[in-house]
Amino acid sequence: MDLEAHPLDEDAEAEIETVVLDDIDLPASLERLDGPLPYDSRHLRRVAGSLLNEAMVIAKPRAAFRLSLIRDEGEDRIEIGPVVLESPVLTKNLRGLGRAFPFLATEGPELAGWAASLAPRDRTAAFVIRYLALKEAERRLEERLSVEYGVSGMGAMSPGVLPAWPLSGQGPLFELLRPLPEELGVSLKGDSFWMSPDVSSSGLYFETEAGFHNCRLCPLDRCPLRRFVRDGQENGPLDGDLRGLGA
Repeated sequence: MDLEAHPLDEDAEAEIETVVLDDIDLPASLERLDGPLPYDSRHLRRVAGSLLNEAMVIAKPRAAFRLSLIRDEGEDRIEIGPVVLESPVLTKNLRGLGRAFPFLATEGPELAGWAASLAPRDRTAAFVIRYLALKEAERRLEERLSVEYGVSGMGAMSPGVLPAWPLSGQGPLFELLRPLPEELGVSLKGDSFWMSPDVSSSGLYFETEAGFHNCRLCPLDRCPLRRFVRDGQENGPLDGDLRGLGA
């Protein structure tokens, strides 16, 4: 099933819609990844390539987003649907838009479990495949947003990347997305607000001509999940330490 519409409570806003993508295939080639791979090396590519066919049988990446109306705006807080999100940068980016698209994308627990079962020497290469699954899920989300809602200029923000929207923002965001996290097999690890499976992403898409992405302001230059070059930096290396990301 490619697109699933979820009925809302009777007292919910009629305009709000939810889209679930749960038939996403893992690409058959690492070439689908733009730019350098996390922990890039010729050996890593070779090992990841040898594991890819096995992973394709197991992988079930999935993603979802929800069209949500912006109800109220403050100086450093914004009310979206029934949830209040506190972040001055997020509020500035969403001011006057009237709508936003909270999203969740994941490699899926199947792929995470497979990677955990591998020998330790293969797990870094397996992370590349998990990253490939997440990027494909995000690509499909952005494609659907463009087609279904005519969103051409797209920005994104995620909790925990910038101090102005700390990781604790995952709590209200998951409440806004409910019950989608459970349907996609994603949960928060207690009070840490880290997601499980590890290779998952969440946040808000919004319309913008400037193409804002919080990677442009994030100070973690060596983050393996960096998507955009930081402002004032010549390049954005993707060869960071993967030990905190399930590798």
